Amino acid sequence: MDGLTFVQQMRDKGMNYPPIGELVGFRILDVRKGAIKISGRPTAQHYNPLGVVHGGFASTLTDLALGHVSITMLPSMEEAIATTDLSVKFVRPAFHDTGEMICEASVIHSGRKVIFTEARLTDKAGKLYATAQSTCLVVPSRVTPRED
Repeated sequence: MDGLTFVQQMRDKGMNYPPIGELVGFRILDVRKGAIKISGRPTAQHYNPLGVVHGGFASTLTDLALGHVSITMLPSMEEAIATTDLSVKFVRPAFHDTGEMICEASVIHSGRKVIFTEARLTDKAGKLYATAQSTCLVVPSRVTPRED
């Protein structure tokens, strides 16, 4: 199975979803090789002590998008990816009533050992909340994806 098929199965069959995705309401809306659109929803549980959604929410959601778009580039699930760096730039704060947020990520460059990606996190109206870039290292896989 290739990486794109693996991520499509997440979207279509709910298989192999990452447990951390539950913390941010992670859902895959659209995916193709080198591009993904996901969503998440901030809640009051994501607040920092000042009553604003913690930056970890945007960091987690963008990291999920950047990692999963990287997976779409893998020719085989005998390989995996490991994030080597994540840079998030925050544009404005989010609150529990911001509603569903959309993160679109794409691959800038995909090599045999390194994948560079970028993402934008917006609300449903398209207002920008954060941008992110990531580098992923291609490594041997330690898991066997389900193929049901």
